Amino acid sequence: MAESVNWETVTESNFPWEREALEFVRSRFPKHEPYRAWSNFEFIAEDGSINEVDLLVFSREGFFLIEIKSRPGRLTGDAGTWVWETDGKRYTRDNPLISANSKARKLRSLLSRQKVWKHNKTKTRLPYLEPLVFCSAKDLQFELRDTAAYHVCLQIGRA
Repeated sequence: MAESVNWETVTESNFPWEREALEFVRSRFPKHEPYRAWSNFEFIAEDGSINEVDLLVFSREGFFLIEIKSRPGRLTGDAGTWVWETDGKRYTRDNPLISANSKARKLRSLLSRQKVWKHNKTKTRLPYLEPLVFCSAKDLQFELRDTAAYHVCLQIGRA
């Protein structure tokens, strides 16, 4: 993956589908200020938990922690549970937004305790860290509705 001045790959993903999703975003990512991105890293939260982040983005539009889900097939479910149907098999999982939201809260709390924010003379506040789920499979049959689809991004504009 080619790097740009405002995109840092902390660790290369072990998964080809995740690398493809990150490359899709990176290739369309603005290459100017204030846009910044960090991909594939872990942090230890104040509660001692180890948390993996697929992508962290800072932009004019907001500050986002993005969880990548690349399973193809058909996606149904509700706000609490997602059901993936792939190759004739059903996989039931918790809505990944729930864990992304937990990671976002933990990371924001950790960042807010850093010196740059503690000794901030301008009183600028750390922006809210919004969780998102990027369903990156280009052939996904997306059937989530209402609150189940909140904070979910899909792949569009594929070249």
